[in-house]
Amino acid sequence: TLEAYNDVFADRVNVLLFNGQRTVKEKDLEDETPRSCIKIDGKLHEQERDVAKFWKNSNIRIALYCLENQTEPDVDMSLRISSYDGAAYKEQLLDDSRKERYPVVTLVLYFGSKHWNKPKTLYERLIISEELKPFVSDHKANIFEISFLSNEQVNLFKSDFKIVADYFVQLRTKKDYVPSKDTIKHVTEVLRLLRILTGDERFTPDVELIEKKGKPVTMCEVLDRIENRGIEKGKVLTLAELVKKGLLTIQQAAEEMNVTV
Repeated sequence: TLEAYNDVFADRVNVLLFNGQRTVKEKDLEDETPRSCIKIDGKLHEQERDVAKFWKNSNIRIALYCLENQTEPDVDMSLRISSYDGAAYKEQLLDDSRKERYPVVTLVLYFGSKHWNKPKTLYERLIISEELKPFVSDHKANIFEISFLSNEQVNLFKSDFKIVADYFVQLRTKKDYVPSKDTIKHVTEVLRLLRILTGDERFTPDVELIEKKGKPVTMCEVLDRIENRGIEKGKVLTLAELVKKGLLTIQQAAEEMNVTV
């Protein structure tokens, strides 16, 4: 959901492909369905990208940008990308209303803490004789290792993705995370993405009260809430254990938590 916002999508394309230049603008992006179908042995198989958008200039489609997310290296990534891109080109062939043909660009965002160590190209994945190589197209997966971006690259991001990238870079380099004072525009979506990519349930969105304040939200505030939730949870568990052991009554525990029973 976070990646589908045009401001975040354009930001990542501009930093990762164009070194921070604002080449792709939000207003020039148009949603494209991330699903396509292929027919194998008479059966239809659906394949789905994470996010796909057209980059347009007036009514001309300049390119189709697609994003894939990976937390682990995939040995068959180049084959997957070939399949996705091939389906997108096939769609152009089937569309008789459009004479212009446009390139398909797929970006793979890898969030692992170790370098990608699997094949990135078809040549690396396939067993090809030297005699046959000149006749086999070598399809490359564009892998971007988010945890290995430099601080200069991270600072080029202008959207909420800067916070996500900064989090993974700091975890890899410092084994710790010190939040910046940058404000978060899409609070719920940032937390959900961090929860999914890290598996850390502490990032489960608890933002209703924060957003009701009507003030800018930073990761400092978010982490404070996470820490406070942890303290409260620990307090409840401690009181429950005391009640279980008969060292505290339910009424006493309730009074300690300032609740009525």
